[in-house]
Amino acid sequence: MVVDRKLKLKILGWTLLIMGVCISCGSMGPEKMETLVVGSSADAERIRLQEERLIVTPEKAALHPDYQIIENVSVPFAPEYRIGPGDVLEIIYHIRYDETPDAYRLEVQDKISVNFPFHPQFSSTVMVRTDGKISLPLIGDVQAASLTPYDLAKTLNRLYSSYLIDPQITVALEDFNVKIKELKRSITTAPRGQSKVAPVAPDGRIALPLIGNLHAEGLTLRQFEEMVNKEYAKQIRNLNATLVLLEIHHAKFYVMGEVGRPGAYEMPSRMNLIQALTVAEGFKKSGAPEEILVIRNDGLERPMVFKVNVGKMLKTPERYADLRVHPADIIYVPKTRLDAANEVIEKIFTRGLYAVLPFQSTFSVNYDLRR
Repeated sequence: MVVDRKLKLKILGWTLLIMGVCISCGSMGPEKMETLVVGSSADAERIRLQEERLIVTPEKAALHPDYQIIENVSVPFAPEYRIGPGDVLEIIYHIRYDETPDAYRLEVQDKISVNFPFHPQFSSTVMVRTDGKISLPLIGDVQAASLTPYDLAKTLNRLYSSYLIDPQITVALEDFNVKIKELKRSITTAPRGQSKVAPVAPDGRIALPLIGNLHAEGLTLRQFEEMVNKEYAKQIRNLNATLVLLEIHHAKFYVMGEVGRPGAYEMPSRMNLIQALTVAEGFKKSGAPEEILVIRNDGLERPMVFKVNVGKMLKTPERYADLRVHPADIIYVPKTRLDAANEVIEKIFTRGLYAVLPFQSTFSVNYDLRR
């Protein structure tokens, strides 16, 4: 097959462009990261120019998995925040009172009047029961919930036609939207108006008026908002709920061993291993940066452990940029071999045998530091 020369050049041009984009975006490319030495204003200008060259444009972002394009602007891709225990949400309720073409449908606890213009002795005011029915003279129980007042009147006229000639029954609403009123009563006690502040319980659930406990942990705010509105729609048709994160209790990671400040730390945003160690005030001189362990278990069927040579990582940071810390990670900085040996010596001689035997003793101890 003969390939057109122009097509070959186009393919070559696209290949070079893609390679250049990958290199400039910081991916694993053949170009080595250049370390600039600042000694004058000209050097500072070189840094500014290099920074401009490395800015991720929309064209570069289209080929880079860590970036996305929003309104023609390249922004780092960040996964949606997922709700967790301890987070506090505000649920703002919007009740729609605007006119809709759909006729109102009766609900449980609605109060209606059934009028017999020519037989007023049968007229009555009734409430829709929890089973969705009403009780009327002569005909007994009739299904009312989910029917429009007009449809219910048609049904009653048909049923009463067996007893009355042309009854011409009408149905009127006396008290309706009862669930909205109940919801208002449960939320207007809050100082924030028609809203409710709800924390996520340790079991990952949130208790909401009328619909009870819903599982929220692990869902994004958008997913949980859709679930809330879906559950409310089963009971109230003209209600819309908007969710706002008031307090975020970030996931934690843990740093142990030979660091300046061991402990549990919140993860307000994505961070890599170097950033996590910096939060813990870095590793001590007694730490072994070439043998740092990361233990990961959150969401995995079994724990995984990997060792990182942070000393090497600091020399070639571009190769470790994607080594991120995950929620619940345990980072352990072990002692150096020399420090571990010193600890053994201290245990044996300072706090051990020499604490009991005098220095003049002929007692001898052999130990092997290579083990």
